[in-house]
Amino acid sequence: MSKSTRNAKEIIEQEYPEFPETILHAELCRACARVDGRSIKQALRAYAKERIVKVDSKPLKGALEQMASSLFPETEIARIRSCVGRMESALVKTFGVKRA
Repeated sequence: MSKSTRNAKEIIEQEYPEFPETILHAELCRACARVDGRSIKQALRAYAKERIVKVDSKPLKGALEQMASSLFPETEIARIRSCVGRMESALVKTFGVKRA
């Protein structure tokens, strides 16, 4: 696929993969904890602590640091998802690419 035909979601997935990966892994962590009967909050906090060392983005590291210490770590998943949404909007507005 040529770069000119990619939509905003594809650009983010290819150029900034740590964002969608982090969301996906956090969602999987939450689902597995629920199925296993473990504390979702504790599972997400532990996940965030492990994930911080694997990402390069400062805003993403900040969200994960917040998740690692938050009373409501699930809120940070929404925060990261919102960041990706803003990235998509910026790509659409700045470069005229399609949203998805």
